[in-house]
Amino acid sequence: MEGRAGQQEQERPSLRLEKLQHWARHRQSGHLLVLAVSQLWLAVAVVPFAVSVACLNSACHMATALPLGPGALGLLTGIVTLELRRAPRLWKVRAMMIFNTFSLIFGFIVVVIEAMKTALGPASTAPSQLNGLLVLELSTEAFTLGGVLVSAYSLFLLSQRKPGCCKSQSLHYQELQERLSELEEVPDLENGPTVASTANRTNE
Repeated sequence: MEGRAGQQEQERPSLRLEKLQHWARHRQSGHLLVLAVSQLWLAVAVVPFAVSVACLNSACHMATALPLGPGALGLLTGIVTLELRRAPRLWKVRAMMIFNTFSLIFGFIVVVIEAMKTALGPASTAPSQLNGLLVLELSTEAFTLGGVLVSAYSLFLLSQRKPGCCKSQSLHYQELQERLSELEEVPDLENGPTVASTANRTNE
């Protein structure tokens, strides 16, 4: 029994890796590709808008270009997502969850701050530049918000992979029941010859 338990412990990591590979390469391969491309595109697209707004508002001080932070996180998250799709590993899933969580929180904070700045209006900007600045600010907020939504969907997709979630919960219970039935069959097989020998001795 101890040898069998040790064998099961050794088989669990390989079984989890096989399930992850099937999930990443077959079931959700298209979704992961769309997420990765979306994250990379949004991360690259937000850079010129954020830099332009910073130059118009504060003489190109990059410290005021807050959307560059979520953009950098989105770039890293997109790369990790592509790597997870190419070569699924459990540590890449954890990294993807961490990056998406930070991107979601930080991106939401930046969207709120930028929206407040837009609502209050620029402190010192020529009237001829107000319309262009407003378009740039709204575009920056839209790209940042898009990154937040993509991160939220990524976390939702990763949560669906867990065995205890939604439809897969019943499958997990079925696996447990099958294992329990297998464990119950082993003592029966071991007791079978003993019972038979005892019956023969009684007949003699």
